[in-house]
Amino acid sequence: MKMTIAEGNNAALNCASNDLNHIFLFWLFNKTTIISSGIDYNDKKYKYEVLSGKLNINKVTQADSGTYMCISKSLDGLQYAVSEVEILVSSAFTPIDAVKLAAIIISIVVIMGSAILYYQLKKDWKKYEGRAVVAVDEPDEEIDGDEIYNQTTTSIHEPVAGPSRNQSSELLYGIDNQGLDTDFNSVFENIQIKSPHRSLI
Repeated sequence: MKMTIAEGNNAALNCASNDLNHIFLFWLFNKTTIISSGIDYNDKKYKYEVLSGKLNINKVTQADSGTYMCISKSLDGLQYAVSEVEILVSSAFTPIDAVKLAAIIISIVVIMGSAILYYQLKKDWKKYEGRAVVAVDEPDEEIDGDEIYNQTTTSIHEPVAGPSRNQSSELLYGIDNQGLDTDFNSVFENIQIKSPHRSLI
């Protein structure tokens, strides 16, 4: 009989040689170690039932792998019966466990990376939160030959304050003030010519 037990688990071995015609005597491990009353053995590791011969092994390791033989004696004491149980202790860390562990590690790395990325994006967002975004329009392409009016650079000539002008006199004489260019001598001569002659009588 063969049994496969994961390392660290407990094992329970039945003594098949113990029946109605036989009485359990002891267990023999790998033909070297005797597990029985009156024999010094590791009682913390091995425990057996006297009547049934059932053997319990606590927390098996790779060192517990091997063949366990249950020795029983017939009722008349003339014959012996032997049953064997072979134990195979499997490693606690199997290839399936390795795949599971790798998947767990990858998941943890992805979660941590996502958390760091989220924190960084949130931190950057707070820097720009509340700031107004001004859209800059691209300048339109200028069409050759068209005149562009720029209000900011167009100068408007205001009239300069000065002496008031008589537009009618400007039209007639082409000067601003007639009084400044009058020939007073000519005026006086005309006055004398036009004056009435005195009577000689």
